[in-house]
Amino acid sequence: MGLFRYEQISKLNESEFAVYNYVFTHLGEMEGMSIRGLSKAAGVSTTTVLRFCGKMGCEGYTEFKYKVQQFSEKKPRGGYFSPIQSAIGYIQNAIDDRELEEKIERAARICLKARQVLFFGIGASGGLGEFGARIFCSVGITAFSMTDPFYPSPAREMDDTVLFVLSVSGETPMVVTLVDNSKKKKMKIISITNIEQCTIARLSELNFTYYMPFTYAYQEDDQMNMTTQVPVLFLLELLSCKIHDLREAEERGAEEKDLSIFS
Repeated sequence: MGLFRYEQISKLNESEFAVYNYVFTHLGEMEGMSIRGLSKAAGVSTTTVLRFCGKMGCEGYTEFKYKVQQFSEKKPRGGYFSPIQSAIGYIQNAIDDRELEEKIERAARICLKARQVLFFGIGASGGLGEFGARIFCSVGITAFSMTDPFYPSPAREMDDTVLFVLSVSGETPMVVTLVDNSKKKKMKIISITNIEQCTIARLSELNFTYYMPFTYAYQEDDQMNMTTQVPVLFLLELLSCKIHDLREAEERGAEEKDLSIFS
């Protein structure tokens, strides 16, 4: 059993998520840390820390620290708390998530109706966008990937186009600008971001979030982002499978309609 559950994390606001992110990446320091120490390190108030503890199912900070200690003692000696564990937990929860299932179907239907789907991301997200475009093409969607935020915008309106935006933070200025300009061209925006409390999510017609801890190669350098992208791959695979299933269902329905004419 993991220390945090996805359904708990998904209910956190931006300040509470900052506490979660700090705790997740500094578990070894939690034993000797007071509530004031944690609030200062996470850049939030002690009230926010207490509210976070409550959302994690604890009566207060003391119980939360005990829960962290119990979890740490169960880890294999010499091991470390891998973000992959959180990704696995996300996927396990997603299997029975009715709300996610409905959102996946809605996104798939939007993509099926579009003339084309453009994937956009920069850095690692750009590579994931290329993967998304490829698997969408495999199920019959006209899809392309873009990694250049300065690519010229089409002169005409693009209401027959879906822009699929991938961004961990959801706040990269050049990506936000591109999304804003695309909305003005009447593109339909679907995004995958790490948290829902971000600008790109608010600009999107449909947003998927996965709530993984922000991790970096060097904690003092927030440019070397190593936040796990396993949930993004999972969501793109789910979407392509749903598109395939819906397209097959439409084709079967068309065939049955044609046959009924001669019956």
